[in-house]
Amino acid sequence: MTAISDFPTPPATRDDREPKSPKYGHTPGHTSGHISEIHGLRGIALTLVVAFHLFGNGRVSGGIDVFLVISGFLATRSLVGKAERGRVRLGEHYGRTFARLAAPALLVLAATAALMVVFIPQTLWTQTTREIIASATYLLNWELISSQLSYGAAGPSSTPVQHFWSLAVQGQFFLVWPLAVVGLAALLRVVTRGRLGLARVLFVLTAAAFAVSFLYAIKVSAADQAAAYFNSVTRFWEIGAGALTALALRRVSLPESIKPYAAWAGLALVVSCGFVMDGADHFPGPLALWPVTGALLVMAGSTPSPRGPRRLLETRPLRFVADISYELYLWHWPLLIAWLYYTGEERLTLASAAGVLVVSTLLAWATNRLVTRQVQTYVIRPGGPRALVATLAALAVAVGAGASGLVAIDRSEDRAIAAAARLASADPYTTDCLGAASLAASSSGDACRNPELRGELIPAVAAIGEDDDNRGQCWSFEERPVRFSACPNGAVEGYQKRLLMVGDSHAVAPVGALDLIGKQRSWRIDVAARAACHWNARPLGQNIADNRPACAEWNRQLEAYLRAPEQQDLDAIIVTHSARKTTQPLAGETPYESTVNGLVEAWSHRPSKDVPVIALVDNPMFEPDTAAYLRTTLGCIQRHSPETAGAACGRPRTDVLVKDPHRDAVARDPNAHLVDMTDLFCEERVCPAVIGNVIVYRDGNHITSRYARTLAPYLGRQLAQVID
Repeated sequence: MTAISDFPTPPATRDDREPKSPKYGHTPGHTSGHISEIHGLRGIALTLVVAFHLFGNGRVSGGIDVFLVISGFLATRSLVGKAERGRVRLGEHYGRTFARLAAPALLVLAATAALMVVFIPQTLWTQTTREIIASATYLLNWELISSQLSYGAAGPSSTPVQHFWSLAVQGQFFLVWPLAVVGLAALLRVVTRGRLGLARVLFVLTAAAFAVSFLYAIKVSAADQAAAYFNSVTRFWEIGAGALTALALRRVSLPESIKPYAAWAGLALVVSCGFVMDGADHFPGPLALWPVTGALLVMAGSTPSPRGPRRLLETRPLRFVADISYELYLWHWPLLIAWLYYTGEERLTLASAAGVLVVSTLLAWATNRLVTRQVQTYVIRPGGPRALVATLAALAVAVGAGASGLVAIDRSEDRAIAAAARLASADPYTTDCLGAASLAASSSGDACRNPELRGELIPAVAAIGEDDDNRGQCWSFEERPVRFSACPNGAVEGYQKRLLMVGDSHAVAPVGALDLIGKQRSWRIDVAARAACHWNARPLGQNIADNRPACAEWNRQLEAYLRAPEQQDLDAIIVTHSARKTTQPLAGETPYESTVNGLVEAWSHRPSKDVPVIALVDNPMFEPDTAAYLRTTLGCIQRHSPETAGAACGRPRTDVLVKDPHRDAVARDPNAHLVDMTDLFCEERVCPAVIGNVIVYRDGNHITSRYARTLAPYLGRQLAQVID
């Protein structure tokens, strides 16, 4: 699944329809017909969004951009006329707006919490609960930016409430925009005594904010596309486009002869967007003008003419979808994610997508009838502060329940971690059958039994995300300027041998094992790693092109480090990196050949050829990303016992082994050596997910520190064969 999803604007009510303006009257473009077109447009956009999510592997259709435009249009139309007459009662306005949003949303969030407990791995419970609370308080987009987009995080596609990020953006707009409009109207009455109209001044200020937001979206998208996607500031220009259109249509209108064709052209842009491009890769940059322009043309082309699309937009199926669009979008994403976790599949099949659609539609219809309409009738329609008080009370209860849930989850995780802690620090040199020792024994034909391990799973599933021995001194990631540093391990003082290990994140995964090896053999083993980078004379390949300058600088600092006088006592240099990461090929080379050639060239730069290079073959890789691993492998482990999870959740050896360029590079350097630990990760045909009661991987491709430590006796022995 993609990491991005859309979210619709809630349905309009009668209060969203601006009353007749005494100043402008009913201009040709300012009629109640807009509600008809918008309602149908919402139905089409929602249909596309859900269809692409369920049947298109999560592809982003541009529906979010349409919904943001609609939000800006309706909110501005409703507020400006009332503000001009001084008739905006903020308490009642906020209550009406947020009661309509919150009632079905809180129901879905409660159901999502239940789905989380049943289907989602325990390691995600804390983060998912935090996101449920952030969803209820309209802050999810910032929560996703701060947590789920960080290095090594599961990513937004792992969470069943990801789609609430757009509701957060809209909620923030609905909170600020009335204050801005009412405040500006009051200021103009005092300063200009009515000489400057609210609509005119608001148009100028909104246009300026639109321009700033659009330019900022271009800048942030170029630097960090995923963060730009969720950012409220980068998204404002789309909301602002709807607001500007609402203000412009108070004075001007397209010629009646053009309106039908403009509306049809806009509808074509909206429908075609998701088929032409995946918005996750481009929005909210300039390409988002495609669906935004389409939505604006539909609204500007509103006309009762039979040549326009109104009759299509008013058809019964579209009206039904539009009526339940808000509730349908709320339900379909958590059900989709729960099904993927339950099945362990990467994507929905045609049958399962249809099933999720049917169940989502039934739940959406029921929620609309039993919740949304009842709130409209008994909470919103009576007016006054009732809606605001009820909404604030409901949100307070939801946040309190979420906070209590976090405390309970933390206590449960602490108990699970404590239960596994006794064996998590066990000495791999003396503990029978723990981790790699179990596979080593079985491969030699020995039966391996340790009653102390029965029923134990190390690390606890709840703690697997933190199962990492890496530390800042070993690791170069986002700092500017690039900083090369190495962390000492093992016998830091009085050592007999000194080694240096360099590479990417796969080089720091076994830091704990290197520390054990060093202490057991009186070696000092320094580790220096750079995210998505390794020691290579060639620039990185296309899949990580944005890291090229930093990686090139890190390589320069590495070679300067090797030439320094204080580094001349090195006894060996260990190298490893993700075998999936290749370098940019020259003419006539494949990416693999380029990577091999770059490795050989880089190793030739070491100060002395007498210092051996030891290449550690990369570990098997189960999944391309953390989210997929959590859905498939870790979810499977949680459903099985420690004794059966290894085979039940393992993968065929041929599927997870990646051709490693170190093998060919070692053959071309007379003092390079290969260390291959594959047989301690895989049996003859299968690579288990749990070996000797130890979970092997903490995400799709990095091994747990606990399993790495159990490799220490075997890795140390192979290193010693080269060094000694």
